[in-house]
Amino acid sequence: MIRLGLSALLLTTAISTAPVAAEGGAGRFWRSLLIPGWGQHAGGRDSAASRFVILEGALWAGYAGLSGISGIRRTTYRTYAATHAGAQTSGKTGEYFDDLGFYATHHQHNQFARVDGPDALLYANTPDFSWEWDADGSRERYRDLRNSAETMERNALFVTGLVAVNHLVSAIHAGRMDREAGLAESGLSAIVIDWQWRPERLDLVLRRSF
Repeated sequence: MIRLGLSALLLTTAISTAPVAAEGGAGRFWRSLLIPGWGQHAGGRDSAASRFVILEGALWAGYAGLSGISGIRRTTYRTYAATHAGAQTSGKTGEYFDDLGFYATHHQHNQFARVDGPDALLYANTPDFSWEWDADGSRERYRDLRNSAETMERNALFVTGLVAVNHLVSAIHAGRMDREAGLAESGLSAIVIDWQWRPERLDLVLRRSF
């Protein structure tokens, strides 16, 4: 969270201190590719700059929140496995945690795994790798908890993709500002690229006035 706050502060400072000057579209493109909204601010389009900056901050805040929830749920399903299956979760791989959700005991896992022949992954009959669920319901509950944690992790990764898209959209928008101004002076309409908030989702909008 401290890193997120510092990043937001640097982003805001960079934009607020950038000189508002008439520069080429290429310069504004690279500015906004680095920091969304910077190129718009340099071109005197502060309203557009604010939208990209606010969205960037909201996306990183969303990423931090989803990552935090994922971490909490990860701890929850590991603690649950230790309590209800006697599993030693420290230092284990994702494959181990997957197997925990599909087999009642490590013996059952090994029995089914042996069909793979010499390359079969077998767990040693030691406290470090053994487990035995106290009930099938507990195992199913564990699997739900793990799936929930992985869903949050995937959502956080998806948000980082939206961050990249925001940088690219902001850069393209900033680079096209001269062209849009020229079209407006000639009486033609330009295609406007922008984000639009909706109650249930965030849309990338291409808009052209007639």
